[in-house]
Amino acid sequence: MIKHLLTFSVSLCMFTSVASAAEAAASAHFIGALREAITENDQQKLEALTFFEGASPQDKQRTSSMLRMLFMSGKDVEVISLEPLPSDFESVIIMRGQKIEPTAPSVGMVQITFKGAAQGQGNAASAYTIVGDKFFLVGMKSTDLGWKGPPDRNIGYSIVGQGASGVKVEGAWNASGVPLKKAFKETSLTFWGQYIEELKVTSDHGDCDVTVTITEDGKAIHTEPLKGKGVLLYKKKSE
Repeated sequence: MIKHLLTFSVSLCMFTSVASAAEAAASAHFIGALREAITENDQQKLEALTFFEGASPQDKQRTSSMLRMLFMSGKDVEVISLEPLPSDFESVIIMRGQKIEPTAPSVGMVQITFKGAAQGQGNAASAYTIVGDKFFLVGMKSTDLGWKGPPDRNIGYSIVGQGASGVKVEGAWNASGVPLKKAFKETSLTFWGQYIEELKVTSDHGDCDVTVTITEDGKAIHTEPLKGKGVLLYKKKSE
């Protein structure tokens, strides 16, 4: 019995080692091919590294244009690395009557550092996936939600003043008729949607002195101060 267990354990370790080595080789090939596509400014090579299954021609064109803007800035690549997904990574977006989602589950982020980038400015990152035994950049595909209401517009909020970086922000909004909510890390943000339903700003600091502004199409529709410890709760007025 012990002999069989030892044999199984050794076999499992060998399989894991082989699988890890194969994945390491595949990731190295992917990074090398991506560096080559960027260095040569080759759109076709970049598209060959992107997973487009399920994407329409329009989706493919949008994804290709976005990746080109991200990666092909004309700067020399210094380092390409594969990093974990951020804890707040969002894979699905609702906007302008469409649900936009990845063509395959995102596994991590491709982080590209360009030479001469100051304090991270000008670097680029995009999600990657593994399909079969190959690494790809994640493509995007869209689904029409059949939304017949008014088109989404730019909505957002800003929090400015002393202690703005220390407040907690939670929001609920409507995009193309779909109710959404999340905790935000940003102190100022604009995004597509119908309206902000609710915005909760919480301060745990006595010296907090900020002004919270809700905007629609770049115009302020609500402004309110938050001083010291406390909670500011904005709710959209019923029409």
